[in-house]
Amino acid sequence: MGQNNIGRESQDKQLDLVPSSAEELEQTLAVLQSLTEDERKDFIHRWPSTLQSLCELMRVTLEGYKVNNALMLSEALATSLSTYLGGRDVYIPNGERLKDALRDIQIWREFKGNNLELLSRSYGLTERRVSQIIAEQRAAFVARKQRKLF
Repeated sequence: MGQNNIGRESQDKQLDLVPSSAEELEQTLAVLQSLTEDERKDFIHRWPSTLQSLCELMRVTLEGYKVNNALMLSEALATSLSTYLGGRDVYIPNGERLKDALRDIQIWREFKGNNLELLSRSYGLTERRVSQIIAEQRAAFVARKQRKLF
């Protein structure tokens, strides 16, 4: 067996540790809460490294917000995310794309209908670009509102 096959088998075994339905997720979270410290560490150690990193990032973030029980919450969140996103290619923006997306939301929140020029100057964008951002954000807002109707 080649090195790639061994690595792939190991990763497949690790991914089998995570449930695939809501019922299985509830059971997994209940078991996760009941594990001893040694059992919990062993369970987390068998996760793929990306999932371990995600868990650690969430723990640090939760602790930064002074959330009680940040370790257990981060492990539960990582387990939940793995259940619903595991096996999928998911794009999560970072760097400039993430900053731009957050900026666009802020522009939408600050838009009053008559302050296009002010927003343009505040954010260092052309009025045309601010108009495009507002149109995109308006469409997203309408889509969210329509989903709630059904």
